[in-house]
Amino acid sequence: MKSSLKESLLRKFIRLSTEEKKLFAEAVFFIFFSKVFLLLPFRICLKQLRPAEEMDGRLSARSLQNIRNAVSRAGKLTFWENNCLPASLGGRFMLQRRRVGSVMYLGLQFKNGKELVAHAWLIADNIYVTPKGKTNYKEIFKV
Repeated sequence: MKSSLKESLLRKFIRLSTEEKKLFAEAVFFIFFSKVFLLLPFRICLKQLRPAEEMDGRLSARSLQNIRNAVSRAGKLTFWENNCLPASLGGRFMLQRRRVGSVMYLGLQFKNGKELVAHAWLIADNIYVTPKGKTNYKEIFKV
């Protein structure tokens, strides 16, 4: 990274509130944990996710947006490559920790009619914690 970009990112981080900094650190932890966790067979990973119906916690729309922002920031600033699955799983663990129900979707689409592309996204209380994107993915699994 160029030094001016690093300085800009550092200034932005310093301007965050204490709560946003805590959420950012939590998001970095859970995304990294998810990245390592996904080295296990996927069925084992799924067993660690509690059903949304078991979660009785509630968060305001603003709090969910803050978690979404933290996951997005963490995904951009980590030193390892991130994609949608660790970000969605990390967001799910953050919500699960607060006993907030959410649904993680896995979808597929054909790109250019040939290449199969997979994507994961996370929704809690009709708020996209991790984005689905603008393309139409065929939902193949939700948990």
